[in-house]
Amino acid sequence: MSAVSQNDDDDVKNSENPEWAKKSLRKKCECELCKSGKATSHNDDSHDQSLNQKITVAGVDLRLIGGTTKCARTMIRYFEKVFGDDKKDGSKGKDGCRALEGKKVVEVGSGTGLVGSCLALLGANVTMTDQSYVMEVLNFNLNKIGKTAAVAKKAFNVETKEHVWGTDTKELVPCDIVVGSDLIFALEGIRPLVKSITNMVRESRKKKDDVEAYVAVIRRFEWEKLYFDLMDKNFDSEKVLEEGDICIYRYKWHGKGGGIINDKATKDVSAEDGN
Repeated sequence: MSAVSQNDDDDVKNSENPEWAKKSLRKKCECELCKSGKATSHNDDSHDQSLNQKITVAGVDLRLIGGTTKCARTMIRYFEKVFGDDKKDGSKGKDGCRALEGKKVVEVGSGTGLVGSCLALLGANVTMTDQSYVMEVLNFNLNKIGKTAAVAKKAFNVETKEHVWGTDTKELVPCDIVVGSDLIFALEGIRPLVKSITNMVRESRKKKDDVEAYVAVIRRFEWEKLYFDLMDKNFDSEKVLEEGDICIYRYKWHGKGGGIINDKATKDVSAEDGN
């Protein structure tokens, strides 16, 4: 089971860490659901926003600079349960570690790299993607995690690629699994995000029979319904985990929408109408 510890101020100030590792995030959530009283746990201690975190992942003790989200931490616990190997009694997870061996995973919106690193430590070959300005933090963490994994004699097959949602995905496919966590917080990003996920799964299915996607979600705004509506066009969804305010969905292709997500719709859901 994964665990997150509190900040170690001495480690944060260590000269080995870059300047941005010494900064902190504000604690108070100001999303629509918090302001309306619908969300009750966005500001509790489970939403650790410290920028220097120690986390045990797949039996390996890691340190991540730049912070992690509750969605990501919930997602790695789920993947450990499904694909992991319980070292205490020798039993395997639901599908066992070998279920990921040789599988290619693409993560969209990798951020500081927690989810992708978990899957790599569980045996997958992982491509982590994000925008250019995130790469410094992501590569910094992966370099350290790679060294830690080597000492622990654990496989850690990762690569990073820049990807802006909604743009060409041909360098990312074919893949077996697409993953993402805490990605639907901006209305303008929802349609490009769904377009990237849809394109990767559609193109991968030309060479692979069983391609799926996993997305962890925390609701903040009413207009996030747009994400679910767009995903429903080409995927059957299954809520595989609901833990407090976090849900993880597994998506299987049905393609009834033709595998197409247009760049623009006649009318996307707006923050004002809340539909």
